[in-house]
Amino acid sequence: MSSRVVVKIPKMNIPVVEVNTQLIELNRLIPHEEIVEGRLKDLVNSITKVQAVDMPLVVAPIPSTDKFLIVDGHHRWAALIELKCRYAPCVVIDYFDERVVLKTWYPAIDGSLKPILDALRNSGVEYYRYECSLIYSLDEILANTAFLVKGYGGDCIAIGKTINDQKIVSKILSDLNLRGEFNLIYYGELEDAINDLMNREVTYVFLRKTISKMEVIETVMHGDVYAPKTTRHILPFIPAKNYIKLDKLC
Repeated sequence: MSSRVVVKIPKMNIPVVEVNTQLIELNRLIPHEEIVEGRLKDLVNSITKVQAVDMPLVVAPIPSTDKFLIVDGHHRWAALIELKCRYAPCVVIDYFDERVVLKTWYPAIDGSLKPILDALRNSGVEYYRYECSLIYSLDEILANTAFLVKGYGGDCIAIGKTINDQKIVSKILSDLNLRGEFNLIYYGELEDAINDLMNREVTYVFLRKTISKMEVIETVMHGDVYAPKTTRHILPFIPAKNYIKLDKLC
């Protein structure tokens, strides 16, 4: 099987807006998710080719500091560091504005769970099997696990507990996808993931609790980051492309 990564999100009418940008030092921008090396390499090549960054990062002030949380644009930030630049073009938002919505991504696969469980055993991450129908409080389970894996047949598996466990699971999913073990699908809405599971378009969905904005802030202030494709921020606008030249940033 050839590897494939699919992203499924509902269509949304979010306006593309010309925004005022400001140049902010890269060392004042704080990521909240890990960087995917393959994507970073592709972006470095793309930026180098056009000698410009196509659109600004979206950032938000971190309370009681002079730092900014990267809301959108982690790989642009990492690419500019790789290119020895000093600044990034940014649009600054109020993170706690109610129009800024935070959701999570739900990974799913269309193949066997066995290679994932084998990799978990090798990595030392614990997991437990449940009968899904016997779970009386899904929120309680999700609050105390990295992922709850739900299969079509009614079996559930609780995996790990910590942010680090989520990182390990995410890397296992990515590595096995690259090996061609299964297609990897990321759902932006839980309802869509469960519908596809019930229709047998996927075999397993990885559930996790939705993170709050304050949890994101607290995580970065403690020097930690989430796995890639954990947070899904929905903004009231999409910054228009403006192609800031590298000679203004480096």
